[in-house]
Amino acid sequence: MKKYIDLTLPIVPHWRCMKPEEIIEKCSTDKGDPASVTRFPLQTHWYTHIDAPIHQFPGAKTLNDFPLEYLFGKATILDVSYVKDNQPITADMLKAALGDDEPTKIILIKTCWEDSRGVENAYNFWNAGEGSVYGHDYWDEAPYMTQDAADWLTSLQPHVIGFDFPQDYDIRKLRFGVDERLCYLTTHRHCLKYDIMMIEYMSNFRSLPDSKYVEFVGLPTALENANGAQIRCVAIVEE
Repeated sequence: MKKYIDLTLPIVPHWRCMKPEEIIEKCSTDKGDPASVTRFPLQTHWYTHIDAPIHQFPGAKTLNDFPLEYLFGKATILDVSYVKDNQPITADMLKAALGDDEPTKIILIKTCWEDSRGVENAYNFWNAGEGSVYGHDYWDEAPYMTQDAADWLTSLQPHVIGFDFPQDYDIRKLRFGVDERLCYLTTHRHCLKYDIMMIEYMSNFRSLPDSKYVEFVGLPTALENANGAQIRCVAIVEE
């Protein structure tokens, strides 16, 4: 019997993305309208999403330039879920996680960062804002990828790499309004450059099996020639 594990964040009001007042009920069957319709703003790099190389490099590939089958198949899980706050994730750590196994074309970096304040607090940790007991720790205290880790991943020549944490150190600077041109987003610069797509802000990796491999399906929103898009990510395991 197959089990389907959702690895996607919910699209809900979030301090970094859309405000509650931006979600507008255009009409509602509860109010006697013939249909229920909701309008809300959504940028291509909010919530669980996939990046195309053009996100960082002018004239580079869009999502349309990659076959959809790149997002289906066996994924390799590199488990570094022992990492602590603000800990760099190095190439040696990833090599140890892979061991003697062969990498596949889909690689998932597992930290379970959202669970670092307790599994029961995972949602509130991610969605915390000003005044929360967690503050912005999900962003400001996250582990992060080093340049040698990004380069080692690139050397494996995957089609796509997925992360369940804000994987570049300078991502935390963006919430302070720092100009992105003054930030160095390590994996963005070292992976997208080589036509490797990236899935950011994945979730629920705690539900993945302890095995090294899992069947994976990722379905991006069908935006034409997009620099990125929301993506629904699902792992499929045998129970």
